[in-house]
Amino acid sequence: MQLHFSSGTASLVGLSVALIVVIWLAQLIGRGLSVRLKFRAMRSRGLPVPEPHSFLYGHIPLLKTLKEGLPNDAHDTYVHRKLTMNWPKYFPNQKSCPPVIYLDLWPLASQPFIYVTSPEACFQVTQQTAQPRHPMFSWALFPVTGGKDLISMDMPTHRIWRSRLNPGFSPKNLLSQTPILIEEVGTFVQQLKEKAGTDGNFGDLCHLYDRTVALTFDIIMRVSLDLQVREQTRGPTPILKALRALIRHVKGPNIWSELERWTPSYRQDVALNSKILRDSLLPQIKSRLQPDASSEKTVIDLAVKEYKNEYGNENRQPSPDFIDTVISQLKLFILAGHDTTAQAICWVLYEITKSPEALGQIRAEHDEVLGPNVKLAAQILSADPHKLNSLRYTTAVIKESLRLHPIASTHRRGSRGFSFACDGTTYPTDGAIIWTSPTAIHLRADLWPRVMEFLPERFIVAEGHPLHPVKNAWRPFELGTTKCIGEELAMIEMKLVLALTMRELDFHFDWEGWNALQGRTTPPDSVGGEHIYRVGSGIGSVKDRLPTRIKLR
Repeated sequence: MQLHFSSGTASLVGLSVALIVVIWLAQLIGRGLSVRLKFRAMRSRGLPVPEPHSFLYGHIPLLKTLKEGLPNDAHDTYVHRKLTMNWPKYFPNQKSCPPVIYLDLWPLASQPFIYVTSPEACFQVTQQTAQPRHPMFSWALFPVTGGKDLISMDMPTHRIWRSRLNPGFSPKNLLSQTPILIEEVGTFVQQLKEKAGTDGNFGDLCHLYDRTVALTFDIIMRVSLDLQVREQTRGPTPILKALRALIRHVKGPNIWSELERWTPSYRQDVALNSKILRDSLLPQIKSRLQPDASSEKTVIDLAVKEYKNEYGNENRQPSPDFIDTVISQLKLFILAGHDTTAQAICWVLYEITKSPEALGQIRAEHDEVLGPNVKLAAQILSADPHKLNSLRYTTAVIKESLRLHPIASTHRRGSRGFSFACDGTTYPTDGAIIWTSPTAIHLRADLWPRVMEFLPERFIVAEGHPLHPVKNAWRPFELGTTKCIGEELAMIEMKLVLALTMRELDFHFDWEGWNALQGRTTPPDSVGGEHIYRVGSGIGSVKDRLPTRIKLR
């Protein structure tokens, strides 16, 4: 049967569509006008609105200016870094860097941003009166986690699940699993040795970032589930391939990303890779629920134990909703627990290699704490994991690397009930996205003497020393009740990597060689004179996956 529409009906449909478009445009323009007028009013009240601010384009031209001189693939982190490091240019009437910065990015962002630049302001929003995470986090992560993860939960539910998951990430529990971590780091070191040259020469180019990703993925799977996937030796494994496919869809909400989520290709891709992950993880979770499960130390084992303790019933079986939430949490841990730490390892190896003094001191500390026989280091640490806590200079090196190259940030929800109060001035947050980025604080020259120098001593000197960090100023994992749950694991991983590589291997990071292999005739891209920089969006990655040559010592 065929349906026939009269010309009158077609005209009515067309008129309706046109009317909807007109209403939508009117609302869009009205919203934009409201935002612009609000920013003009804030600027007239003396609130920190950077100049120039265009009534037509807001701060979008400013962002374009800040991107000048940066490679096209450079992460947005460098734009924000330039804003705070060169604050006198954008705040000519301010005597110091403002504690917060108001940014008008409409229509690229539907709400204004408040960029937090001071330790005190960060303390207020994440520790003193912790504000809820902005829903844009949940929206961005939904393709991976389905919205039941720690970051996406409301605060009351977050507290419940945090208490269940904390035991698995406690220092005591993680140190008890040091032999497992050493096993995986041992595989990592052995593979690096296989890439080393012969007769004291550097070997062929390899991508160190790929190796660190495989290492940290293997570790998070074992710590979370006691599952040995062997990504380092058998990868790419289906779990990591599916996860990386989903990570491509982790984007902040805007017109284009919202439209993308309506497309059949997006829905098919998410459904397919989510099924791969669920089919891979669910049997492992169910095996952990059995009474005869062999391990009692994994994150999931301890979460199940806490769940049963809450009900005072050791025989209580978790509900389907509990299992779905566990899968969501696992996907979050795998997502956040492998890539951020993989990048951090790359950065710390780079900074140490670039600093002969730091390299000499870290090797001397390893000789002192772990003994002069480098072949016994893994055995010594397996027998006494607490020796990791004695590596004070190694820890300081990691902290200084994370100061210069922080990876994480957080977005909180502004409201009428919360305002910043700094130096006698009140800064409202209603209707805004509060953005705390360690980059804004870690590279402020007024907070960190010799700010761009790699000085691990900052984290060793006594309080009162000029180099000693200002309270709440070091926050690569954020602070407060919602700080990164995997901080201790990441620190242990990095210490182990340094303890088992620094005395056996030398690294040479060779972008010129990589450029030549690619047939490029132009010089390698750089940021601030450094060829290594963070690329992409979101978590991002390391430029060219860190091309590296390795030599045995």
